[in-house]
Amino acid sequence: MDGPRLQISDRMRRFLNYPKFAGPTRMLILEADYFFERSWRHAAEGLGWQVHGVPSAMVGGLTREDVEKLFTALGAFRPDFILGSNYAGMDTQGMFARFFEDARIPHVSWFTDTPRMILHGREVQPAHYAVAATWEKAYVPHFDRLGFQHVFHMPLATDPELFSGHPEPDCVRPLAFVGTSMIDQANEAWEKLEHLPEVVRSMLGAFEEGRVTRDKFARGIETILEPDLLAPLDASERRHVELCLVYEATRRQRAEMALRLAPHGMEVRGDPHWATVVANAGGTVGYFDDLAGFYRNTAVNLNTTSLQMKNAVNQRVFDCPAAGGFLITDAQQDIEDLFDPEHEAVTYHSFDELEDKALFYLRHPDQRIPIIQRAQRRVLAHHTHAHRLHALGQYLRERFAS
Repeated sequence: MDGPRLQISDRMRRFLNYPKFAGPTRMLILEADYFFERSWRHAAEGLGWQVHGVPSAMVGGLTREDVEKLFTALGAFRPDFILGSNYAGMDTQGMFARFFEDARIPHVSWFTDTPRMILHGREVQPAHYAVAATWEKAYVPHFDRLGFQHVFHMPLATDPELFSGHPEPDCVRPLAFVGTSMIDQANEAWEKLEHLPEVVRSMLGAFEEGRVTRDKFARGIETILEPDLLAPLDASERRHVELCLVYEATRRQRAEMALRLAPHGMEVRGDPHWATVVANAGGTVGYFDDLAGFYRNTAVNLNTTSLQMKNAVNQRVFDCPAAGGFLITDAQQDIEDLFDPEHEAVTYHSFDELEDKALFYLRHPDQRIPIIQRAQRRVLAHHTHAHRLHALGQYLRERFAS
């Protein structure tokens, strides 16, 4: 790989060229305060793996102390592989990627947001030891075009230490959705495009004409907006266009769902801006402390999936049933791969269908419990972080064991 490199001596190179996956798996986590990291550690320890973490960063650079801790861990812990989220901790010039290549240490980045926004304008070094794990298989062609030799489909999952419990026959609320309104995010994204009025007009037109779809977004924003408008934009501007499309589309979806179900007692929780959409709005629900109980004590939990996911399902699809809650979700394609759609999941294709099904299951609580129980068994048997790490470990062992 061409480009600037972190220089290592021949002695250090030989020291780091230790056998990989020769015994119990050793995983080094780049800790960027991402909410999955705690679950990775619990899951890996449950698998009998050895785990160590070093501080990293989702945005901005690493401090000198952070870099020192990383290099110290590589020498002292000698990991079989490194795991991070959304390319966290990787520098813009690709020096860390080149270093991991020189040291022959697999580096896995689990992308749970569109890689086009995360990697746009960055120096990506898809070396032999770089692995892109993606929760959305529609982005596999994008990673292929970037030159990644190893692309692993790794859906989201739940942490049973956080989400477990028996279904409640008598719930405290009828309908609810937990998630941000996306109003703040969308407003900020639009503001960053104010200097591009023609692009803004084109984006608004695309929304009004129904051209902002999951399929088009997955194939690229050139399928939504005129390529001639996008051609003069720099990397930062294109990234803000993508972000704005995702945030605005998600804001509209969530607002429409809330307004449709509000007359039936739907409660929304997430941020103060929800109060400008519907009256029955509350504050945040803590993911690590309160969300499982909230799901379990809601008769019908509602879900709508972000624009950036063409096929994938989001976190609610796993967390809600694992907690003992009942969920109705939009009919993403991956539902058919992850669940028995006839017995373990309730889906909708339109908000009209969502409203009809929500009211049906409110009137028939006896039909909710068996679906919850079957979905919960499926999640705990196949869709925990331990299952995902086990599959990732097998994938890496087949390719990098030495």
